[in-house]
Amino acid sequence: MNIAHLTEEQLQTLADSTDGTTSLEMDHISACPICRIKFENYQSINLAIQELPMATFDPDLPDDIVNMLIPQKIPIHWAALVAATLGGILVTVSAVIYGKQFIALFIQLPIILRYFFGILPLSFICIQTVLFVIRYRQKLNMIIKKTDSFAT
Repeated sequence: MNIAHLTEEQLQTLADSTDGTTSLEMDHISACPICRIKFENYQSINLAIQELPMATFDPDLPDDIVNMLIPQKIPIHWAALVAATLGGILVTVSAVIYGKQFIALFIQLPIILRYFFGILPLSFICIQTVLFVIRYRQKLNMIIKKTDSFAT
C-alpha cells in the first residue's frame, strides 16, 4: 500500500476533471480514507460552485459608479490658499520691517537654543512629509482595491 498521500493540487485537479487521472491515483483515493475525504470535499466544493447562479453585468452603469471610475478634478480650497498667501505676505513684510532686530535677538541666544529653533521647523517639515506620504499611500491602496474589485 502506498503511504504517500496525494498533494492538495493533485486532489484539486482530480476533483476538477477525471479525464487526466491515472488508475494509480484513483486506486490511492479509494484505498486512503484521508485522501478520499479531501477528494470528496473538493468535489462538493466544485458542485456547489457550479450550482451558483451566473453573475450578470448591466452595461448601463449608474452615473455614480461611472464617476467613481473616472478620475475627478481635485477641488481647490480657496480659503486655505488665501490664508497661506496672506500668511506669506505677512511673514515677508515682518522680515523686512523687523529683520535686523530678529537677527540681533537670535545672535544673543545660546547656541543650544539656536539649534533648537533651527531643528524644530526641519523636524516639523519631515514629520509632515512622512504623514503626507502615508496618507497618499493609503489613498492609492484604496483606489487599487476599488479597481481590483471592479475587475473581478
